[in-house]
Amino acid sequence: MVQSKFVRVGGINMHYLEWGEPGAPDVLLVHGWTGSAQGWNYVAEQIRDRYHVIAPDHRGHGESDKPETGYRLRDFAEDMHQVVEALGLKSPLLAGNSWGGCIGTIMAADYPADISKAVLGDPVYWKMLNAFVTRLPDTLERRKQSDRNLMANLRQQGMSEEQVQAEIAKIPNFSPHAITRLLTDNRDFAYTCEDYLKRIQVPTLIIAGDSEAGGYILPEEVEYYRTIVSPMVRITRWPGVGHGVSGQEPERYVREMVGFFEE
Repeated sequence: MVQSKFVRVGGINMHYLEWGEPGAPDVLLVHGWTGSAQGWNYVAEQIRDRYHVIAPDHRGHGESDKPETGYRLRDFAEDMHQVVEALGLKSPLLAGNSWGGCIGTIMAADYPADISKAVLGDPVYWKMLNAFVTRLPDTLERRKQSDRNLMANLRQQGMSEEQVQAEIAKIPNFSPHAITRLLTDNRDFAYTCEDYLKRIQVPTLIIAGDSEAGGYILPEEVEYYRTIVSPMVRITRWPGVGHGVSGQEPERYVREMVGFFEE
C-alpha cells in the first residue's frame, strides 16, 4: 500500500509517497515540471515488491510547500540530497524524467555519495529552455482552461460536487509562481549542462526520446553528447517515443530501468 508522508527539508515541508518495505534497496523517483509524485504511480507499483520506493513532490509542486524562492535546479538537487539524508536512504537508485532528469544529472555529478545509479528520461538540457520561457503564459492558461473543462465535463456526467472535487484533487497541483521561477531562473543550465554531463560520477543511463515524436533531444545532440559525457554514462534513443518515455512506454521503461539497476 502506498503511504503519503511529509519530511522537513530545506526549511519547507516536503510531501512524498512511499511504497515497499524499508530494508529493501532504496529507489528515489524524481518528477518533472508541473508534475507530482503521483506521476510515478505505475512505475512504483511495478517495483514495490523488490524495492523501497520514495517519490517526493518538489517544492512548488503537489502537496509540498510553495515558497517564494529556491527554484534553481541546484536548489531542487539540494532538496533531494536532504531527502536522502533525512529519510536515511542508503545510496538509492535514482530515476528522473524531464526536469527530474536535469536534477538527476546534477545529483550524479555533484552528489555521487547520495545515489548509486541514475536513469534519466529525456532530460531537458538546452534547446527548449528559451522556448519554454516564451511559451510560459500560454502554457499556464491552457492548463487552467483544461482544469475548467474537466470540471464542467464531470458535472455534466452527473457527478456530485464531492466526486468532482475528488477527481480534481488527483490532478498535479503546482504554483504558477514556482513554475515561472523554475523556468526563468534556470536558463543558465543551457550552458552548464555539458559540464555536469562530463562530471557524472555514478553509472547513468540517459533515455532520449525521438525528436520527431516530441522528444527534446535531437539525434545529432545525442551523438554529440556521446562524445563528451563521462565514461559512466550510457545514452540510448527510443525511436517513435516522445518526451514522456515512462508514460508512453511504461512496461518497457520499467523493464529497462530495473535491468540497468540490477546490472
